[in-house]
Amino acid sequence: MNLSQYGPFANIVGLAGALVATFSMLLLKMLGSVKRWTWLASGAPPFLVTAAARMLSVALMAVTYVTISKTNYGWFAAAAVLCGVLGFIAIVRFDCLRERHVVQISMVAADGKPLLDRRKRVVQQSVVIGLESDLREDARAAFVEARKKKAGLSVRQFMSGFGPQRLNDPEALWDSALLANTRSSLTMTLMCVVLLGVMALFLAAFTIEVFNR
Repeated sequence: MNLSQYGPFANIVGLAGALVATFSMLLLKMLGSVKRWTWLASGAPPFLVTAAARMLSVALMAVTYVTISKTNYGWFAAAAVLCGVLGFIAIVRFDCLRERHVVQISMVAADGKPLLDRRKRVVQQSVVIGLESDLREDARAAFVEARKKKAGLSVRQFMSGFGPQRLNDPEALWDSALLANTRSSLTMTLMCVVLLGVMALFLAAFTIEVFNR
C-alpha cells in the first residue's frame, strides 16, 4: 500500500491499518473469520452481513476526521476505551450465545451413510437451536418420554431422531420465529464485535497521531 497518496493522513492510515490487521488476526483466533458465520443470515452474501457495520464505521471515521483536534482529542481517547470495553462485552456475549445455540451436525446421504468431503472427512453443518425450556409442547412431551427410556439424553441427541423425516431439524422442536430471533441476535452481536473493534483501534490510532503533532 502506497501511504504517500494519503497526504497528511499517511501516518494515521498506516497506524490504523496495522491495528486493524492485528485486530483481525486476533478475531480469527477467537471466533473464526466473519465468513464462517455468514450462514446465520440465511444464505445472504458475505459482504451483506458486514455491510452495515462497515458503512457505520466509515461514517464514524469521517466524523472523527472532521471534529478531532488538539483541544478535544481526550474525548476521542475516552471513546476508544469505551469501544474497547463494549467490544470485549460483545465478544463474551457472542461466545455465550454460540455455546448455547450453535451445534455441529453430521450430514448423511439418502442411504444413511455419512457424507464425506474430498479429504474423506465427515461433512458437518452448523445449525442454530433453542433451549430445552423453549421446546414446543409436542416436542417437550416426546423428549420427556425419550429421556425416561434413555437417562441423560440431551436435547441435541434427541433432535437427531425427532421430526417427520428423522433429520437434525431444529424447526421440528422449536418455533421458527424463535430460531430466527436467535440467529438475528448472533448476527447483530457479531456485527457489534466488528464495529466496536475497528472503531476502538481507529480512534486510538487517530488520538495518538493528534497527540504527537
